Amino acid sequence: MRQLAEVALWWAACVGTWLLTLSSVNTPELVTAVVAGLPCAVLAVLARRAVRGPLAPRAAWLRWLLPVPVAVVADSARVLGVAAGALVGRRIPEGDLRRVALPRDADDSAWQNRQAATVVLGTASPGSVVLDIDPDSGEALVHELASGPPDVVAAVQR
Repeated sequence: MRQLAEVALWWAACVGTWLLTLSSVNTPELVTAVVAGLPCAVLAVLARRAVRGPLAPRAAWLRWLLPVPVAVVADSARVLGVAAGALVGRRIPEGDLRRVALPRDADDSAWQNRQAATVVLGTASPGSVVLDIDPDSGEALVHELASGPPDVVAAVQR
């Protein structure tokens, strides 16, 4: 039953990712996303099991996903603004490095899951990328080019 729930979560993530890349959703695209998403979800679960990864989805993770769509749209606009500025001759900013302290989970498996979620969600928007997470201190090193609110990495801190 647990594997079925994990496949369903990955399937939803695959379909959602596919649909987010479209400029408009129509029936053929929706059917293709649903059909192509299932084997991808099954392969994701099999790959996790092959590497003995600790990834086990939890319902609480859904709140971590809430700021992602807004952050993607907002960061896309900011990054395009930086690119437009570069085209007209403005200096391209180097970006900022920021350290974010993640709360350490008591369970090692939950701690590894939080680190993985931080990397995936913190890199989902185009304005930031998680470069490293120190497993001992729990600090994530995040590079931000044109990032701003909402802060996706902060969502994983809660």
